[in-house]
Amino acid sequence: MAEIFKNPLDEARAPRGVSVGMALLGATLGLFSSAILLHHYGWMWALVFLACMSAAQAALALALHHYRGAPAPVRARVSHRVNFGLVAVWTVAAVVLFATGERSAWVAAMSMMIGLVFHVVFSAKRDRMSDLVLLGVPGTALLGFMLFASWTGYPLWIAIPATLASFGAVGTFYSASAVVRKRSARLRAAVAAADAVNTRLEFALEASGDGYFEVDFATQMFTPNPRLAQWLGWRSGSMPLTHLAELVHPDSYDEALNNFGLSLTGVIEGWNQDVQVRIAGGAYRWIHMRARVLDTGDKRSLIGVAMDLSERKAMEEELVAARDEAEASNRAKSEFLANMSHEIRTPLNGVLGMAQALQAEPLTADQTEKVAVILDSGKSLTALLNDVLDFSKIEAGKLEITPVAGDFLHTMKRVRQLFLPQAEEKGLDLSMRIAADFPERLVYDPVRVRQCVSNLISNAIKFTASGGVEVAIRATPFAEGACEVSIAVRDTGIGVRPDVQARLFSAFTQADGAITRKYGGTGLGLAISRRLARLMGGDITVESEEGEGSTFTLSFRAQEAVAEEPDRLQSADGGAGKDVRSLRGKRVLLTDDNAVNRQVIRLFLAPQGCDLIEATNGKEALDALQTHPIDIVLLDVHMPVMDGKEAIRRIRSSDRPWAGVPVIALTADAMSGDRERYLDMGMTNYISKPVDQRELVARMLSALDPEAAAPEARRMGA
Repeated sequence: MAEIFKNPLDEARAPRGVSVGMALLGATLGLFSSAILLHHYGWMWALVFLACMSAAQAALALALHHYRGAPAPVRARVSHRVNFGLVAVWTVAAVVLFATGERSAWVAAMSMMIGLVFHVVFSAKRDRMSDLVLLGVPGTALLGFMLFASWTGYPLWIAIPATLASFGAVGTFYSASAVVRKRSARLRAAVAAADAVNTRLEFALEASGDGYFEVDFATQMFTPNPRLAQWLGWRSGSMPLTHLAELVHPDSYDEALNNFGLSLTGVIEGWNQDVQVRIAGGAYRWIHMRARVLDTGDKRSLIGVAMDLSERKAMEEELVAARDEAEASNRAKSEFLANMSHEIRTPLNGVLGMAQALQAEPLTADQTEKVAVILDSGKSLTALLNDVLDFSKIEAGKLEITPVAGDFLHTMKRVRQLFLPQAEEKGLDLSMRIAADFPERLVYDPVRVRQCVSNLISNAIKFTASGGVEVAIRATPFAEGACEVSIAVRDTGIGVRPDVQARLFSAFTQADGAITRKYGGTGLGLAISRRLARLMGGDITVESEEGEGSTFTLSFRAQEAVAEEPDRLQSADGGAGKDVRSLRGKRVLLTDDNAVNRQVIRLFLAPQGCDLIEATNGKEALDALQTHPIDIVLLDVHMPVMDGKEAIRRIRSSDRPWAGVPVIALTADAMSGDRERYLDMGMTNYISKPVDQRELVARMLSALDPEAAAPEARRMGA
């Protein structure tokens, strides 16, 4: 692997005096010089020169080899000394040749000195003093040869410029040496910097635990670094891509092959992919591969980094398993709540239905009081059941806020009227103070606002023995018609200790056990109300002092609404428009398999003067639609033979005239999304059990004539 990622400047680190090319060149020049000495002095001098030169070069090679592990200054000193001996041998040979006096020997001697000068300049790195010492030997001899030749062979007027030329030539060699030394220093600095960068890069990769690899497009070979090969359990060295392909998991193979093909053809420059590869032992390991195409002109390859994803994938699998387990738990909880809600609401519908029917009959004072107790207890049980379901919806993030335009102050006055008898029974004053500049109409969720305010007033009355409860209402305007509504409920009750106030808004929490035993309750009301307030862009806060009373403040965001036109208001008040407040003469198809539920609805509708036809399942309902003209259908959802879902599907898909008949779902299903789900099925409206008589009549009137009944329905909803 080192060959692939080798620094291209590494060659600059090697001592040039021991390179193979330099050694061959030196041997060749030595043989040529020996031949010249042989010509002038015979075999003896030629062999002596050749032996000395060979010994000097061998000594240089052996010394550098021996000191290759020594510090750089030590290797440099050894190299300088042996080089000086080699230069001395060449210089002596040149002087001997020059001494013959023959012009051809002079040329050979000068050539030898010039060769020595270039050898010193370009052979090895050294400092300025080493240059002067080594260059001094051949430089001085060469200058002497040139001066002697100039003053013995030329007249005076030629010898003088020749002398200057000789000094200039030798000076040029020294200048060349300085230039080479500077460039060598820069090259060494560049090599050191590049080496530092590579070292840091390799250290970072090693420290991170990542591996890296190269794919040669020409040879189709894959080469991992030792770290990658080690933690994958592969053999070191290169392997054919075909072998690598056999190690890729089938689930990752197609994507990997496609990405490699696109990289090979130049469509993309590389890719990021999580790949499963087989390691030693046959198991598969996840790795994340990041690769880029590298094109150096003579070679195209893919350079990449591989990261081990085993721990991350294991963590992801654990998270998925935990999420699935949590979702399964939530589903089980939702199913349990839905089943319990359904099972409780069905008998509760009978209890409250019969109590409402009894209340409408002439009763003695004692009987009236007993029926009122039944209704109050049933309503408390219904409120408790709704609180649990609301809390479950909020926790699941499935409870939605539905703002509509309405008369907010009318809603608040109705809430006060609802709790006024309870306050008067305890001798409390329940007052309401409204800011003079409060908007006439707002866009808000009347159901959720009424739920929050009712909870605060109910608690205030419950925990106040004397004095009174005041509801203060004001609005702070913002830009573009938006405002923040603030409703402060102040009481003169028992108050709340500071250490308990922080726990008041936690689910199933009250001040203490004695409070629960004395006043009752589940501790869900404030928790649900605060979460509803925050869903509406506000909050609920508390200020209290033990024994001095409390102030709970509900805030939420709303939008000012345009007032309705007078003619619509007149129609809503019954001054104009169609009167839809009677069911007299209407034929109603009641479909429910529970006899008690049918009896309750029968009692509810008896005063309305409508004609009631009963069915116990969806099939009987379809038969009744075919044989009787029906104005409206009350349809239970869960029934034998044919349930309400299949019945509404067949009604709406029918080509008969009754395909568009109004259908109201009467069901004990009251979980989040049930209403929307049944409306999507084709139901005209939805009522959850236990059924309220007034709500049932209002919904039936609305379904029979939605346009005319809309103002009335809005007023009831507000």
